[in-house]
Amino acid sequence: MFFGDVMREFALLQRIFAANPRLPASVLVPPGDDMAEIRLEDGTNDDATILIAADSAIEGRHTPLGCDPYLIGKKAVLRNVSDVAAMMNARPLATVACVTVPSATSEERVWRLCEGLRETAERWNAPLIGGDLATFARSSQCDTIIASVTILATRVDRTRPVATRRDARVGDGVYVTGAIGGAWDRVTGLGRHLDFTPRVQVAGDIAAVLRERLGAAIDLSDGLGRDLGHIARMSRVAIKLDLEAIPLHASVVGVRDPLEAIADGEDYELAFTARGDVPTHVAGVPITRVGTVCAAGYAEISEREAHAIGAVAVEVHGRMIDVSHAGHEHHSGEQKSGEAP
Repeated sequence: MFFGDVMREFALLQRIFAANPRLPASVLVPPGDDMAEIRLEDGTNDDATILIAADSAIEGRHTPLGCDPYLIGKKAVLRNVSDVAAMMNARPLATVACVTVPSATSEERVWRLCEGLRETAERWNAPLIGGDLATFARSSQCDTIIASVTILATRVDRTRPVATRRDARVGDGVYVTGAIGGAWDRVTGLGRHLDFTPRVQVAGDIAAVLRERLGAAIDLSDGLGRDLGHIARMSRVAIKLDLEAIPLHASVVGVRDPLEAIADGEDYELAFTARGDVPTHVAGVPITRVGTVCAAGYAEISEREAHAIGAVAVEVHGRMIDVSHAGHEHHSGEQKSGEAP
């Protein structure tokens, strides 16, 4: 499958999600969230479930071309661990990895890739327990390394569900952890996206404090606007963002337009919705309120495109615009930022 102007990532995913109703009842969280969840029907424990997710790191897409392969393996694992964090009530169990490399790749580079996978997985209590190693055909023109990781996780508290993107409620506050923007250096491709700390501990602490007041959650990989758009669409609401409240990373403050910064992607922070009081810091990480969940069609927004289901609205020069499509398209390496009409 290749992606062109007609078939973009979002449109393809909607076609995939359309098949969700055909899944068996044992699938508790279907495709469309950071992880899927399935009940283990062994006849002994009705509460036994497993969470599963998969993510890839492709050289030249998610890492710079020619970088140390260790970084490719490391990022492939970290992206998956960040998905675990997004469920807000989960901990990693194990990983498996499928790696494909150009046929001319040296043994040393392959070994560095494997070490990045193994050491990072061990560090996050998700030991690498299996996988597959393959090479592209010698006739192939593909000259990049691809590392695809599947992670298994379990609920921390079996008496409480995991958070999903479907759980935002009108009136919820919208919050983010840490700081947003500038994770990927536009010139070198380097940056903190290659060495970040998935918010597993923070997520668990937030869930323990908020309990039933916690709403929807997601990890920020595509950009704040686009990822909140996923929550808004799946929860069938709209979100109003306060652009001035968004905590920008020090590297972009005064340098980048905030609208561009929230479209950067690769932040790997958490965004979530909640009712009532929310701590301003958890495990040493700042928590910032950046918006409010609203009913689609709320009166403050007159532009039709900015108040539909799934809209993420910000005020720019006195007008409300929708930034739910402002973000990074991983398959193309393109970035889209919101623009005022």
